[in-house]
Amino acid sequence: MEEIMKVLNYQPADVLDRYIDHPVSGMNQFFVDHPLHKSRAKLWELFQGWMHLASEPPDGEEMKDMLFFYNRLIEMMNLCYVLTQKNKKV
Repeated sequence: MEEIMKVLNYQPADVLDRYIDHPVSGMNQFFVDHPLHKSRAKLWELFQGWMHLASEPPDGEEMKDMLFFYNRLIEMMNLCYVLTQKNKKV
């Protein structure tokens, strides 16, 4: 657990203590606050903003990496949504 907390606390974003022991509850709350389809749309807007507002246009490799990251985040959101829905049925 100490190693997990070290990684989580590396960045300024915090995870509430109640979600450390029950992460599916935290994922569920995310989808209550940000429905899946709206989350996908917001993520696309963030990607477009990065692309259009970057001080320098991204090169091919940077664009490829960011698109891969975007697609994997969408996949992660989808999988988290599936997990929360399956846990509701248990």
